[in-house]
Amino acid sequence: MQLDGIGKVLEVWRYPVSSLAGERCETISVSPAGIAGDRRFGLFDQRTGLSAAPEQEPRWRPALFLSATLGEETLPQIWFPDEGPFWLDDSTLQQRLTGYFGFPVAVGAYGGMEDHADYRFPVISNRYTPEHLHLVTTTSLAHLAAIGAFAELDARRFRPSVLIETQGEGEFVENAWIGKDLRLGAMQVTVTEPTKRCGMTLVAQPEIGEEPNVLRNILRHNKRNFGAYARVSEPGEIAVGDRVTQLAASMLTA
Repeated sequence: MQLDGIGKVLEVWRYPVSSLAGERCETISVSPAGIAGDRRFGLFDQRTGLSAAPEQEPRWRPALFLSATLGEETLPQIWFPDEGPFWLDDSTLQQRLTGYFGFPVAVGAYGGMEDHADYRFPVISNRYTPEHLHLVTTTSLAHLAAIGAFAELDARRFRPSVLIETQGEGEFVENAWIGKDLRLGAMQVTVTEPTKRCGMTLVAQPEIGEEPNVLRNILRHNKRNFGAYARVSEPGEIAVGDRVTQLAASMLTA
């Protein structure tokens, strides 16, 4: 099969608890159910039952200064800026979260994921349907930084699952991938749609300052899009260093 080279996998990430900072991995396992261990859990307001929304509500923005790790375990741990870790089933975690946020907060398991359900936790509704993979490239990061006159842009601001090191400059390269098939190592993925951006891109995170012009420039120069979503049809793994290729145009139209 003829392939066109794009670059290589520079980083892979998963986010065991939605809205919290994730963990950088060497490999991730991906299937039609998504990334293993990714976004199975979330925080919610115990008074309303609604899931955390740091991109919409300032009261939830401290969530971005918490982190969640999974490692080789089956249940995540939460780390606070000055304390941790707390296992998700730790009896003191709810009190610690409530004190941290200043209103009643607990951990829930997302509904609609019956194959991975953990009935120790209340079932909560996700505010969106997560895609299998979220792809961001170094070329697009550099291009957006140049447009906005930023010294640099940290990829963590955009919460990718895969950061791809690409060559070239002056473009949002993921735009050209929509509807195309890529291969990341041995795994074939289909790029389905551009990633529509929200207020999460401008808010402060650990070692990342608040910067409203990030979202303004994405809106102004790329119709609110930055990065792309991709889906898989077969299970597999993606690892740091994997070669990233695209099916040649002649093969796509054959």
